[in-house]
Amino acid sequence: MKVSRKWLQTYFDEELPTAAELAQLITFHAFEVEGLEKVGDDDIIDVDVLPNRSSDCLSHRGIARELSVILKQPMKRDPLRVTLNAWQEPKHLHVVVDDDHLCGRYISAEVRGVTVGPSPDWLKEALEAIGQRSINNIVDATNYVMQDLGQPLHAFDLAKLATDKATGDRTIRVRAAHENEAITTLTGETYMLTPEHLLIVDDVTDEPLALAGIKGGKQAEVTSNTVDLVLESAYFEPVSVRKTSRALKLATDASLRFQNDPSPELAIFAMHALLQLIADIAGGSLMGVRDVYRGGAEREPVRVTREQVNALLGTSLTHENIEDILMRFEWEFSRAGETYTITAPWERTDLTVKEAMIEEIGRIYGYANIASVLPSVPKTPPTINQRYYYIERIRLFLAKRGYSEVYTYILRDRGQVELKNPLAADKAFMRMDLRDGLAQALTLNASSAPLLGLDNIMLFEVGPVFTVQGEHLALALGARAVRGKQKRLDDSLMKDLTELEERLGCKLEGTLADGVVEVVLDPMFVILPEVVSYGEPLPWDPDTRYKPWSPYPYVLRDIAVWVPKDTPAEEVLAVIIHEAPETLIRHDQFDEFEKDGRISYAWHLVFQAPDRTLTDADVTLVMQQVETALQKNEDWVVR
Repeated sequence: MKVSRKWLQTYFDEELPTAAELAQLITFHAFEVEGLEKVGDDDIIDVDVLPNRSSDCLSHRGIARELSVILKQPMKRDPLRVTLNAWQEPKHLHVVVDDDHLCGRYISAEVRGVTVGPSPDWLKEALEAIGQRSINNIVDATNYVMQDLGQPLHAFDLAKLATDKATGDRTIRVRAAHENEAITTLTGETYMLTPEHLLIVDDVTDEPLALAGIKGGKQAEVTSNTVDLVLESAYFEPVSVRKTSRALKLATDASLRFQNDPSPELAIFAMHALLQLIADIAGGSLMGVRDVYRGGAEREPVRVTREQVNALLGTSLTHENIEDILMRFEWEFSRAGETYTITAPWERTDLTVKEAMIEEIGRIYGYANIASVLPSVPKTPPTINQRYYYIERIRLFLAKRGYSEVYTYILRDRGQVELKNPLAADKAFMRMDLRDGLAQALTLNASSAPLLGLDNIMLFEVGPVFTVQGEHLALALGARAVRGKQKRLDDSLMKDLTELEERLGCKLEGTLADGVVEVVLDPMFVILPEVVSYGEPLPWDPDTRYKPWSPYPYVLRDIAVWVPKDTPAEEVLAVIIHEAPETLIRHDQFDEFEKDGRISYAWHLVFQAPDRTLTDADVTLVMQQVETALQKNEDWVVR
């Protein structure tokens, strides 16, 4: 979420720290900050609000509340703590909710006599600073309150709702869509719906007005000719909104907020703020507010002891420390002896268990203030895990033989165990073997063999496979000859498998096919040592440094040179390297033979750039320069 520092400042009398300082405070006490941006005279902080806090912190008020606690700086105003007006109900506007599970609250306000036009400069600037396009003062007002408080809102043109001829009433209904019912949204896209999708409709004509919790429709769009409004503030069931958004591939700021389950109480405070803002910037008269509400759940207090707080955090907090933090949150709490009874505010729908309360205390206290302590060593050795003991022995043995371990996809396009809800058509089954995935990995890696300087690709995988008989652990070994004979490599692979059998003390039976052999590991491991010993660790060079790999394709060229017999290969290679640019990343000598008092050397040359794809012309020019330099030496001839 993009957060404006100027907007946050409206919540405080005291000057806030700089944007960079705010970003650091938010990072260490609340959320990850993805970036800072200067927009005019404002600073925009891009805050990554995670789902567990999206119900209250996808809003400027939510972030301001966090900063108030972190900074010990009181907010000068809190729109979620104001005294609400006692509104009368409108005489001729009604609301019908078919399923109060899918729509737990629907607030509808009737406002007449507004003037629709451009928004005031302060409102335009506030929205545009966080990437929102200004449309008109009514739509901007709904967007502003949503960004301020986190509650999505919508405005309909009252005149575009049909009137019941008998009563003169207009009625909004919240219902499931009909099969193959269509709606055209404000941006002109048309969507075909099913009964799984929730709609706001004109009850007189049954025409769709909006996709509930996601986007408004064209039917009752507010335009410059609009005079009378129907304002919506509601609570829609999060799973329903998420399913509709995903099914229609239509994600909006509203759907993001609804699917993270904001409190139904938020709707009435947002309506209060919206009515005030519209009155200030568009005028009009409020005719009434209708609130269809099934009622919210009671806030359950959470009990936690000081001992539990310190045990989970690894701290030695006193009651004074804990109570200071709770008072900064302005939560309702009491203490009896060592036990705290804490009631979270209604907007914090995430605080339902003691572990969540302890986490809140810990992050405000500051994780940087918690000393690092090594875990105590158990007095008795831990129980040896049979499966992982043998897997580790297999890994070490094969790694020493030159094999590399791979992890291939468990989800495949074929198998015996089918998923009820597959992620994709080619991932509809659980794998029934390791063979297919390893064979693909061999092919993929073989294409990069020149880049790696390998003559053979040798891979293995240990992992679960799934058949109609159940799940079992399997091992697959694979080898692919890039240069040389596959038969010799296959023989070596089977020899390694035989030696592995001897090391493990059990029979490993498998059939070799296409350079891959697979064996079942469960349940053959039965003998465990009293003391774990995996043997010598793999060698490690302390001077090894990581070097980023290039994502761009490599180009392979060969070069061979005739030189006098007494000329060493190193001398010829030095000329090649001197003439070649930094894009020559590898050279491997693959041939050497003598004839008639002369000797021929040949190299594979691998070219690759870190920032672009090399063209054939790029490499041809380099090869011409290398050949010219080589042939400057007397009796040196490029073959």
